[in-house]
Amino acid sequence: MDLRVTVVGGTGFIGRRLVERLAGRGVPVRIVSRHAEDDGGRAPQIERVVGSIEDPSTLERAVDGASAVVNLVGTTAAKSEQQFYSLHRDIPGRLAEAARLAGVERLVHVSAMGIGLDAPSLADRSKAAGENAVREAFPGANLVRPALVYGTGDHFFTRFTQLARSAPAIPLIGGGRTRFQPMHVEDVAEAMARVLEEPGTAGRAFELGGSEIFSFRELIERLCRAIGRRPWLVSIPFPLAEAGAYSTQWLPHAPLTVDQVRLLKTDKVIRDPQSAPAALGVRPRPLESFLSELGKEK
Repeated sequence: MDLRVTVVGGTGFIGRRLVERLAGRGVPVRIVSRHAEDDGGRAPQIERVVGSIEDPSTLERAVDGASAVVNLVGTTAAKSEQQFYSLHRDIPGRLAEAARLAGVERLVHVSAMGIGLDAPSLADRSKAAGENAVREAFPGANLVRPALVYGTGDHFFTRFTQLARSAPAIPLIGGGRTRFQPMHVEDVAEAMARVLEEPGTAGRAFELGGSEIFSFRELIERLCRAIGRRPWLVSIPFPLAEAGAYSTQWLPHAPLTVDQVRLLKTDKVIRDPQSAPAALGVRPRPLESFLSELGKEK
């Protein structure tokens, strides 16, 4: 297949790496984003479509002439159930339908580990509904479920590094027992590129997690050792954490929402070994190498 890839959410944490990887292999890439950005230094085969994916005209431009479409749009910080379902179910469903009608050959829909129609969090429930909507509109779509994705500028280690260096204590919601299988963002991007490049992967679901499983507590303990800090790790029961989040989640820069607390009630680990990165020939790098680099930063 002659790849011409549209990446919806191509300016995000994972999207930027995927775009760079595809462009580096000579693949024409179209980035769909809400805002124009400086294209200085970008490869000549990168095109931009600026607009909201909720706009039918943007959808039309996004899929026109593409042989593959990747949807990377998602959030854990929506303010209402309607917003979660609009972003995770309705918009992906319309994108999948537009892609099918435009003759797009491959659709890769990026969801998340731990999702389910009966999951504790709205983010996970709406993403499960989104997978169903995508497969209904585009039966041969790939579903990609990343674990905790880390790397320079990530949401998890960047946030907790700042906290460990400035605060006397770090809260461990639910006692820090939630299990994660973190995977480096560059390895995630490589796995996604291979999904697009290999015809035999069409229609399959992949769970992108690393080779190691850690509890939330273990991740924070390893981070603190790497950067030479020893804050007090305080276990916070789920009910208390939810109550605290409820009282502050309406602030403009709320530290945590109730739904983000509920996300931690579900482990984020690979459920089916046949869908792991090894199925794509990707060997995830160990977390320790990244933490060692963090420890060298001031």
